[in-house]
This record gives sequence, structure tokens and C-alpha cells, in this order.
Amino acid sequence: MDQTIRPANSVMLFKLEATEGVDAGPTAANAFPFEADGFSYNTPFTEEQSNEATGSLVSGAPLIVGQPAEVTIRFRMKGAAAAYTASVKPPHHDLLASCGLRGVFQAAIAAAALIAGSATSATLGTGYTGTAQLYRGMPLVLSGGPGDGRTTLIADYTSGKVATLVDTFDTPLTTTTQAAIPPNWTYAGTSPADAAARLTDHPSGTLYLYEDGVLLKFVGCRGIVQEWGGDTAKPGFMTVKLMGVFAGRTDAAVPVVSVAAHAAPMLVQGVNQPNPAFLMNRKGLPIDRWSINLQAEQESPGDPNSNYGFGPSILGKRTGRLECDPKATLVATRDILSEIQSSAVYNGVIRAMGSANNRWAVTLPQLTPVGAQPGTSGSLRTFQERRAMTTPGKDSNGRDGDFILCFW
Repeated sequence: MDQTIRPANSVMLFKLEATEGVDAGPTAANAFPFEADGFSYNTPFTEEQSNEATGSLVSGAPLIVGQPAEVTIRFRMKGAAAAYTASVKPPHHDLLASCGLRGVFQAAIAAAALIAGSATSATLGTGYTGTAQLYRGMPLVLSGGPGDGRTTLIADYTSGKVATLVDTFDTPLTTTTQAAIPPNWTYAGTSPADAAARLTDHPSGTLYLYEDGVLLKFVGCRGIVQEWGGDTAKPGFMTVKLMGVFAGRTDAAVPVVSVAAHAAPMLVQGVNQPNPAFLMNRKGLPIDRWSINLQAEQESPGDPNSNYGFGPSILGKRTGRLECDPKATLVATRDILSEIQSSAVYNGVIRAMGSANNRWAVTLPQLTPVGAQPGTSGSLRTFQERRAMTTPGKDSNGRDGDFILCFW
């Protein structure tokens, strides 16, 4: 009797390639968590119907042609649940890297008194380096004076060690406030300047997909973040679309792996939690759902000198938009239409404060409102708001600033 494949019994391994399109040989150590019902893939062949005349109304033999390999993978945003180091990374590190989101590790910086502070900024003191944009998108843990117990995010950082923060503090920060940076990994998009930079900024990877006794291999894979978002009081999700080259299908036992099986943090401020979860222009918005649409471009170039007529994929431009649906309120409280009319520019943050080493935040340094359509949530009026995500310039690691995803 034939063995029927059960997709729920699946494991994926992904490893960055040293040479584009050459099998990197991922092992159990390269396993990552994903949604059991949240992946799909295609075969390397497709049909092209012949239009040749055959002397009858019956069509001629079809052409069987190759096509790029496509694999979509949906997963929950979560951390490592272990102390971060240069080698202890978030569970989807390689997958994010293949999407052009280069990761940078920052070691802990001990708490030190501020040199100066305000309601929206902090001039950092001893132990902090005066390199512009070095800490952009990273968490700043406050203690001692005003802001005690808060964790804010850095939206901008100058060579004078002035950090512009995503939060407003009712009592301005002072020199009695201390600030620390916990060990963290940040991920931000890249725009390679040359061929050498592309190898670093847009690396390719090898995917092994084990499906209930069958192994499918894909090489030369690069990806785009196709969907990114979530609901209030629920985890955030990403869907990555990989494109590459099909490298074979064989029978193979599903390997024994250990993946990050802990719960993902929720987008909620929580009880006794002083850090608002969703801020735009330093104001908390009551939303049902948020999404980031990068509108990223991806191509698999035609190449007759390949098995199926297509080479490894190439990443193109992105045109990011943040969308959310806050409840409507009085104009005096929040006026999105005036913001659109005046082409306002401000920062924002989406912050899921789980347990230590299982927290994430998306810092958005430069947002411009571009659209708002009235809607409803139950019996309540809402606006479906859309904000353009633009970059204020590259950070000290040469990464773009349209968004920074941080795990700590």
C-alpha cells in the first residue's frame, strides 16, 4: 500500500550558502519553527499549451517547461528564549538574512547616568560610542530617575550621543536616569552598493523541506517578506516567499530536531506594564490589526545554462507601507487628515514585551501618513490608515532605516 504524505509531519532546515546556488548542507542545527499549515511549494515544471495546427480540432502535444522554485513559509515572530550572543541568534536569523535583512549583534552596555535628557530624548553617557546611528532601533532600559522601569526604543542617534526616543515621558528624563542596552539582534533592509556588498547583504540559502518521509531540496534561495502583521493581544506573524532552484526530491526520514517551541510574545501592554505596545507619533493607537507591506520586488532571471531555465533569485526595491485600523476619536485628540494634508513626518514603534530574550520591536524612524479610509469595527467607527515607511539614511552598519526589527 502506498504511504500517504501528511504535511503536518514536516521539518525545515535553512542555511546560508558560501557560494550562490551550491548546496550548503543544512543540518538539524539549522531547523526553525513554522506554522504546520502555513507553507506551500511548487514543482519545477509547468505546462505551456501548443498552438500548432494538427489537421483536427485536437490540440497538439503540450510543452513541459521549467519554472522558478517558490516556497512560502509562515511563522510566528519570537526570540531565542536564551541569552543573546554573537552566536545565539533569533530562530529565523538565516531566513531573514536571505530576505536582505542583515542582522547585527549588539553586546550589553551597562547602565550609566544620562548626560542630559528631555521628554523625548536622552543624551547617553559612559560606555556609549559616539557613532551616528550605531544604536538605531535598539532598546534602552531606563532605571533610577524619571522613566524608571520603562524600555524605550531609539529612533535616531547622533555622533553627540543624543538618542531620539519613540516614547514621550510625562516627567522629562534627567541626569538621575540611568540607561542600559541589553544584548540584542537588530535586522534592517539593505541596498548593496556593489557586487561584493550584495554577497553580504543579499546572501542566498539552501532549504531542505522534509515532509513525512520525503526530502525536497532548494538552492539559490532568496526571499521577500510577503506578509507581516498581527492582531491586538496576539503574536506577530511573517510570511516569507523564497524563490530559488529546485534541487531534487528523494525519500528520507524526517530528522530529529530541536526548535524554539516556546510561546511567542503578544502585542499587548499587559498588566503593570509601563510600555505601550503600539505608538504612532508617540501616541498609543487602539487598533484591531496591524500590517507592514514592504511591496518588495523579487525576480528569478531566465538562464538557459541551468536545469530548469532559471537562476537564483535577485531582490529588488521595496516600497514599505504600515497599515492599521485605529478607532476614530475627536479631532482635538488625533487628526489623521491634517497629518496627511501637511505631509507630517514622525516615528512609530510596534512592541511585543514578552519575557527576557523573547521580546521584539519594530522601530519605524520615518513615517508619513498617506491615506485614511473610514471603516467600522463592530459598532465603532475606525480609520484604515496607511503610512509610507521611508528611510532617513543608512545606519553605521550600512543598513537602510525604513524599519528596524529588534530581538532582545
